[in-house]
Amino acid sequence: MPFTFISKLLNSSSLQYIQAIGWFILSLLISCCNDALTKYLSYTLHAWEITFLRFGLGIITLLPLLLYNGVSAFRTTRWGLHLCRGALLFVAISLWAEGLKTSPITTATVMSFSVPLFVLLLSPLLLKERVSGLLWLLTVGGFMGIVLVLQPSIAAFNPGSWFFLLAVLLFALLDILNKKYVAQESILSMLFYSSIVACICTTYPAIQVWQMPSSLQWVALWMLGIGGNLILYFLLRAFSLSNASSLAPFRYLELLISMLVSYFFFHELPTISGYLGAAVVIPCTLLVGYLQTRKVSNL
Repeated sequence: MPFTFISKLLNSSSLQYIQAIGWFILSLLISCCNDALTKYLSYTLHAWEITFLRFGLGIITLLPLLLYNGVSAFRTTRWGLHLCRGALLFVAISLWAEGLKTSPITTATVMSFSVPLFVLLLSPLLLKERVSGLLWLLTVGGFMGIVLVLQPSIAAFNPGSWFFLLAVLLFALLDILNKKYVAQESILSMLFYSSIVACICTTYPAIQVWQMPSSLQWVALWMLGIGGNLILYFLLRAFSLSNASSLAPFRYLELLISMLVSYFFFHELPTISGYLGAAVVIPCTLLVGYLQTRKVSNL
């Protein structure tokens, strides 16, 4: 009897959903670790050098997977898409690394939650999508939460927050590109060619600020490159087992993970305004995701 019950449980859809949650949480954990590694490296290395090595080492670690999948993994017909994504990635990751240098990891995490708000803001212009009044209201509310997080007063404002703001805008543009073309291009080829373009874009700036990393920094850089690929791999595994909307609420566990990482490794704690901002941004983006998913399902 117990074996029959266990067998049913192992074959149930609930277990599949639990596995999807596990893969999704692993992607959040790696994302926070990447932010921590970037922050650690930014104390002594320039953001351009970190970005160059992140993409360069990421390409090296991605090559075995591409070779394993054969020649078809390297085929592409959208060179313009890769050039555009690579250039956006180069600027966005460089800005993100520069922002982490002077800002808490939790600030970076809350700012990353606002990407759907920027996507919603840009969608009418770039995707010709209609946005309802309620969605606009939620977007305004979300941006009020961002203001609380960034604390744009003369006394408290951290200039590094501007880097996050610009980076999030570029990440939103990347999401829109992915939304428009991802069905027409394989994930592996998008990741590979866009990384090559980003690496090439960063080469000259990185040479200008080059400083030979120490042995420990090389370890951190390799982990950063591998981590960038693992995030995508874990997300793909999660989305192969469950849809994105059912996993979206777990996205906000990243704030708790980032708080723990930030405290234990950098002795940073979020400010009161940071908590308040997160309390506004998170419900707004959750509702935006819910309404957008419902709109798609009704089409």
